[in-house]
Amino acid sequence: MRLLDEIFKNDTLASLARCTLIVGGGGYFEGVKTVGDFTPERIVIYFPKETVIIEGENLSIGKYCDGDLHLQGSIRSWQRTLPTEKGV
Repeated sequence: MRLLDEIFKNDTLASLARCTLIVGGGGYFEGVKTVGDFTPERIVIYFPKETVIIEGENLSIGKYCDGDLHLQGSIRSWQRTLPTEKGV
């Protein structure tokens, strides 16, 4: 995590959303504005400036608090899309 701390030391980068995929399953997301569609196979995560669509198996929310989201399950793919109104 020291490298991430070094990368995000810059104020401009620190304000961006962060996504960390965990090898073996799941992920950690910071700066989440809200969660949209959610099924065990798909979740839409809205950030202030973009949207991320995650697809996988047995997806579940481990914890969601103060803009941080811990996603459990097996992530097969993720896609960034243009901002939508839910994220604004």
